[in-house]
Amino acid sequence: MSDIYTAPKADLASTREMEELGSVEKGIAGDYSFSLGEALSEGWHLSLSNMGTIWLSFILYTLGISAVMLILIALMWSAVSSAGGLSGVVFLAFLGPIALIVITAPIMAGSMMVCIKIARGEKTSATEVFSYFDKIVPLGLAMVLLYFFVTIGFYLLVIPGIYLSVAYMMALPLVVDHNLSPWQAMEASRKAITKNWFTFFGLLLVMMVIYIAGSLLFLIGLIFALPWICATYGVAYRQVFGTPNHN
Repeated sequence: MSDIYTAPKADLASTREMEELGSVEKGIAGDYSFSLGEALSEGWHLSLSNMGTIWLSFILYTLGISAVMLILIALMWSAVSSAGGLSGVVFLAFLGPIALIVITAPIMAGSMMVCIKIARGEKTSATEVFSYFDKIVPLGLAMVLLYFFVTIGFYLLVIPGIYLSVAYMMALPLVVDHNLSPWQAMEASRKAITKNWFTFFGLLLVMMVIYIAGSLLFLIGLIFALPWICATYGVAYRQVFGTPNHN
């Protein structure tokens, strides 16, 4: 005979789990729980069980970025050869890098979403890297604005640039995951991370150490380091902004 009280208990547990998930509103208000140690621990376990998917996504990401760069270089040199003079130099030095930033933004967002969906236990695949070209305009604009403000920040005594580099670390996936505009995504990321800025700064430092350590071990360590970094980033994002269904 079934226990009539079992279902309500499960519902209560499910409700508590949903309440613990982040959201854009909670993130901006700083109403979330994030532990650097717990994120790294969970990220490590997730990376081990999803290493194949993560590594294949890295390979596709690298191939995609490389292909875009080669095509743009060919187009830029063609434009320089045909236009010549100052106009060709301007295109090569200014428009080319901007085009690269815009076109590769969906690939970067896709690679981040692979990490995020793994952390949320959602179905994903390595090909998700190429799933967001329909949002190339908002993603490209977001990337251009990010580069612009961070660069200006570094020119202003460096510290503002460091602050913004950390504060904007979750802006890009917010455009596709929560359908925010570029500015809304940037501000949501900045306001949420500012509430615990030093913790996220520490997270980036640890990720950098993991990457360097992996690189020093004859690159063999990167087999584990890169998936660990990816999964840990996904956990951090999930804790702050949750899923679109829980906003």
